[in-house]
Amino acid sequence: MTKIAFEEHFLLPELDDYFRTLTEGVSSESFEKVLPKFWDLDAARLSDMDRTGIERSVLSCFNYGSVQLDPDPVRSVEMARRMNDLLAERIEKHPDRFSGFAALPLADAEAAVAEFRRCVTELGFLGAMVNGHTRGHYLDERQYWPLWAAAEELGAPVYLHPWSSPSDQLKAYDGYPDLLGAAWNWSVETATHALRIMCSGVFDAYPRATLILGHMGELLPFHLARFDQGWQLYAAHQAQQTITHYLRNNLLITTSGNVSAATLTGALMALGADRLLFATDYPFDLGPAFLQTLESGILSAPDLEKLYRGNAERVFKLG
Repeated sequence: MTKIAFEEHFLLPELDDYFRTLTEGVSSESFEKVLPKFWDLDAARLSDMDRTGIERSVLSCFNYGSVQLDPDPVRSVEMARRMNDLLAERIEKHPDRFSGFAALPLADAEAAVAEFRRCVTELGFLGAMVNGHTRGHYLDERQYWPLWAAAEELGAPVYLHPWSSPSDQLKAYDGYPDLLGAAWNWSVETATHALRIMCSGVFDAYPRATLILGHMGELLPFHLARFDQGWQLYAAHQAQQTITHYLRNNLLITTSGNVSAATLTGALMALGADRLLFATDYPFDLGPAFLQTLESGILSAPDLEKLYRGNAERVFKLG
């Protein structure tokens, strides 16, 4: 059974100097080890896809290379456009194997919406990947509601990928660097960002807009009962529905980087098979490690087909 994969990262050697200015001082030991895989969008990448049974990868710029890190809003607009154009050129070489998610210069909200529309309508991208907050600004803010309007209008989801919490929120991790990054902070930060979006009323205004979260939903599917209990304690809500409602109607989650019998079973029970997409978190080579769990019998054959490609074909009108 072939697969369509959604959290498949890349970087561009042409922009390496720019990327490194964005992440100066950020620990990158694990990143450097796989840098050649980030760069390769040709034979080696295709070989890795074949090994995992992936028919199509939806490519997205890794968070270390995100234009959202750029302190210069004007430059970020220019670089996002260049990055997206270069990705489109790479996709043109293998159009039957690659699709793309747009990089957005969210420091300039109006320019970000324009770039989102351009990437979907002119370059054929399937949506956008947003790498966490943009210098402390989150996607629930009113300046970004036109982005959600465009997402609904275009039928193009927004994939919210992790990045570290703003520096003024990291004191709780002092002395515990092993809790930063993928181990814990990224999930907590990304889940909180997603909750802000759901609680803001965005999905009441744009009920057909879709948010995607990786890593089996950044822990959110396992907290539904607690969300509903807490909801009843407060009379003033900006949103019209419960968090559980938005999780089950406006959210898709992917398998990237967090597959076990527990997470798969929990996500299936909480959200249902129609909300699951396949992803490997490439190039960190996690896909082959969790295929055995995905195919262990937790999912029925029809539900496994939905996860591997059926839901992708339905949501993104592929195939």
